[in-house]
This record gives sequence, C-alpha cells and structure tokens, in this order.
Amino acid sequence: MKSFIRNTLVVAIVAFLFQLVWEYVQCGYFYTMGEVTGHTRLMMSATIGDMNMSIILYWILSYINNDINWIIGKWKKHDYAITTLYALFLSFYFEIHALHTNRWGYNPDTMPLFPNTPVALIPVIQLVILFPVIFFVSKLIIKRFKLKR
Repeated sequence: MKSFIRNTLVVAIVAFLFQLVWEYVQCGYFYTMGEVTGHTRLMMSATIGDMNMSIILYWILSYINNDINWIIGKWKKHDYAITTLYALFLSFYFEIHALHTNRWGYNPDTMPLFPNTPVALIPVIQLVILFPVIFFVSKLIIKRFKLKR
C-alpha cells in the first residue's frame, strides 16, 4: 500500500507540472477565452483535471497489470494501447463537452482541427504524448531515489 500511495503522489506531482506547462504554453495561442481571472481559474481547473486523468490511468494500469509497481518496469503492448485509447477517448470527450458548454473556444487562425469534427488536434496530442512522458519521468524519479517496492 505504501508503494501505491508513493507512486500515486509521484505521478500526481509530475503530471501537475507537465500539464500546467503544456496548458499555459498552448492556451494563449490556440484558444479563445474571457477575462484574465477566469483564464487562471480555467487553467488550474484544466491542469488539475489532466493530473487526475493521469492518476486514474496509473490506477487502471496498476489494476490491469496486477502490479502497483508496473510503472518502474518495462511497458507491455497493452499498456501502450490502453494509454492511447484512454487519451483519445478523454481528450475527445472533454473537448466536445467544453465546446458544447462554451467553456472555451478555438482560435480559428491557429488551432488545427481533426477533419470533419469540431475537436482540435493539439489537446488530443497533449494527452497522447504527456501520459507516457509523465509515467517515464515518474519511473526515473522512483528509481533515482530508490523508491522501490
């Protein structure tokens, strides 16, 4: 149980930092939003949501692999497949929901869209890239500080 909590905290911290940087870098260029205070609140909400998605994915993969320390081992093919499908599903779901509820919009001059959809390419790429990166960096941290089983 101690390893599970430790791994979850490492994933949470790494995810928060990576997602925060990505959100702020992409936001001003690709999205359209309201006033500055609402912008900061929205960025923190998105970052925390992305962090929680990372944690839940770690839990799902721990369950599927029947190993809370799978993160420090070698990934199997199903780990990549699950991560990619999870990223695609959640990114499409949250982008469509946010557009439908007018939570944000896209800058039509800079944000590329998936053909024949209202969904932007960048937030989908964000999760597809960052989930494995977050787990890889978390693995390095756990191993570097000898935070083993």
